[in-house]
Amino acid sequence: MARLPLATRLVMRLDVWSVRWTGSSFFMWLFARRAGLDKNPEFKSRKAPSLVLVTRGRKSGRRRAVVLPYFTFDGMTFVVGSKGGADEDPDWVRNLRMTPAATVYVQRKPRTVSTRFATAKERSQLWHQLVAFAPTYDGYQKGTRREIPLVLIQ
Repeated sequence: MARLPLATRLVMRLDVWSVRWTGSSFFMWLFARRAGLDKNPEFKSRKAPSLVLVTRGRKSGRRRAVVLPYFTFDGMTFVVGSKGGADEDPDWVRNLRMTPAATVYVQRKPRTVSTRFATAKERSQLWHQLVAFAPTYDGYQKGTRREIPLVLIQ
């Protein structure tokens, strides 16, 4: 994998810091506006919920942090491995396939969690609710050959 430019890495670190210490992400807010979610009253009241997911690198073993939007439907909290509709899973998904234990920071509070990938039945149910709530993900799914995974946080 190609190394990201320094400016991009610094901005990503700043976003991780922002979510860990302020509880909100400027970039998730931008994503929400671009996806039209800012017009959804339910989403607006939740103020673009985002979390920091810290995984263990599958090759290096080092801690890796990423900011992600998260969703809760039917009592299940999950994140979406969309990578903007790319044909490969994001690194954090591949890390969780190797080591499902992770740490999440939600509303400035760290919590050790276990993760698992949604079963076909769970994914079908959650996916329909997700695309009704955030249609951008439907476009991502249509633009890729892979099935975009939903990762449940427990």
